[in-house]
Amino acid sequence: MAVLHRRYQPEQDMSLKPTALAQEICYGQGGWLGSVIHTQVQAAQLKLTDTPLALVHKETRHTFLEADGIWGLAYHPLNRSYDLSHYLALQHQRQKYTFPWPFGDQAQVLDQRQLQHFKALISQAPEQDIPSCFTLMEQHGLCANRFALLCHRSSIHHACAETRQASLKDDSLNQGILILGGGEEQTHLYDGQFIDIKVVHDRYYNLNLKAVGWHGEDAIPLPPTDSKLEQRGSSNAILDSGASLICLPESLFKRLLQSLYRLHPDAASVLEPFIHELSKVQQMLAEGIPCNQLKLEQWPELLFYLEGEKGETCILTCPADCYWQTNAPKHGHAVFKLMGQLPHWPAQSILGLPLFNPYYVVFRRDLGASGTVRFARKKNVSKPAVP
Repeated sequence: MAVLHRRYQPEQDMSLKPTALAQEICYGQGGWLGSVIHTQVQAAQLKLTDTPLALVHKETRHTFLEADGIWGLAYHPLNRSYDLSHYLALQHQRQKYTFPWPFGDQAQVLDQRQLQHFKALISQAPEQDIPSCFTLMEQHGLCANRFALLCHRSSIHHACAETRQASLKDDSLNQGILILGGGEEQTHLYDGQFIDIKVVHDRYYNLNLKAVGWHGEDAIPLPPTDSKLEQRGSSNAILDSGASLICLPESLFKRLLQSLYRLHPDAASVLEPFIHELSKVQQMLAEGIPCNQLKLEQWPELLFYLEGEKGETCILTCPADCYWQTNAPKHGHAVFKLMGQLPHWPAQSILGLPLFNPYYVVFRRDLGASGTVRFARKKNVSKPAVP
């Protein structure tokens, strides 16, 4: 768990315990630096004392957008920290801890120079994995080793041209549910049977993606995941609720576009602004195109063929109104939520929120060798609530 330093009020925290640990996280296009403290964390009725928390002193631009931080729900190898005790003893004789932040420079935005300097500093420091907040809750018997997620959008919905922050929060399309320790018992949130997808490694919720294709076209097969890659915590796809797009290896993305253009000849001209190098894609995601250029009923469903819990092939569906987000980033505009391979990222698919949006998703970390992720069609609920 990481919280922006400027949103934290240490003078009011009676449970604050500083440490000599610092965290440096880089993931995709985001990342942060900051100190690690211990404090009390509470989510609804669940209260956990002496819990590690990263205070974000610097972040790469747009990492958290309007959020105050992030609650990571993966496993501890992704939650690294570095023990700076020796460095602090040599450089800061009067300060034994990383809180308050001992490195000066109050600018919030993290630039490449600062990141390289800090990486050089921590390269000699002992590394220490921090247990995630959810893992600690499960280990202390506060909740079962599972959680569920229901969300309607991968981009904020703007229902009208003049939308205030309070109105955005009240829009049911911008609301969702995170259920810690539960899932299947919330039958009012989903319909039908679950589709069980096998987690082949529990580092990133790694999956085995067999093929991808448009409804009405032949699926494009992917090479099977190398068993050696699985042993190292890798696979050809990861399931990531922290990603607002679906990112596909470049060769697969190009073949999908060619297939789409055969089905929908007008798609090429509509998508042209989004099919560029990363900086231009980011610009288009911040601007969008007018919704009147879209006729969503003409866009096909995108099908993902994944290895199921018993080795069978399972299909998850991403409809057009999920890989397109209308009324985003402003009212009357739309953004395309599929893209090719990120720079410096392996040929691995990132299955982000657009694939979650049609479903009620239960992460059963307690099923199978490495876990199982269960997908069921969500019910149309205007304001979801858990009894």
